[in-house]
Amino acid sequence: AEFVFLTVTVKNVSGADLNKALSDLTKSFDRLIRRAKVKKNLIGFMRATEVTYNQSRDDYHPHLHILLMVKSTYFKGAKNYISQEEWCAMWQQSAKLSYTPQVDIRKVKSSNNNKKDIKKAVLETAKYPVKPIDSLKLDDHVRVDVVNNLYNGLYKKRQIAYGGELKRIFQEMKLDDLENGNLVNVDEDSDSEMTVNKVVAEWFWD
Repeated sequence: AEFVFLTVTVKNVSGADLNKALSDLTKSFDRLIRRAKVKKNLIGFMRATEVTYNQSRDDYHPHLHILLMVKSTYFKGAKNYISQEEWCAMWQQSAKLSYTPQVDIRKVKSSNNNKKDIKKAVLETAKYPVKPIDSLKLDDHVRVDVVNNLYNGLYKKRQIAYGGELKRIFQEMKLDDLENGNLVNVDEDSDSEMTVNKVVAEWFWD
């Protein structure tokens, strides 16, 4: 197989429209991977949703980072290869957009199936779904609104999903769910649990 890294976007939305925009984004992706030329090449995928906050416009930018596992013949011939322009057109149609969206597609360059190159692509796909809000210089009331909009927008949204062969591998490895599972996995004989218990979160109302 070969791996390609795809990023698809839509226009920014208000906080009130974020939840619906994310639902529409997932449906659009499902339509995209069912397209004939994509389906014939696709072996599996890992899809991650990311939302960034635009401070100057006070709106939100939802987009998808997708690691595609494709057949080795993907890069051989026009019948298999999908250019950036084709990806853009297919995404516009799948998302039912009246404008030309921004789409980025690039091959995961791996010299002799270098595991580090693949790992780097996986980490890039699965990076934080929301950029750290602390990095933004926001007034307290604005920060509260942003957190509230993100909470309501991301409510019951699966932010990382797998499909095809990558889903099978994920299940075969019996990994905990990234969103709902036990991500600590400490053994009874391990002293890691003590370290975890020492982490304290405090909330001061004032």
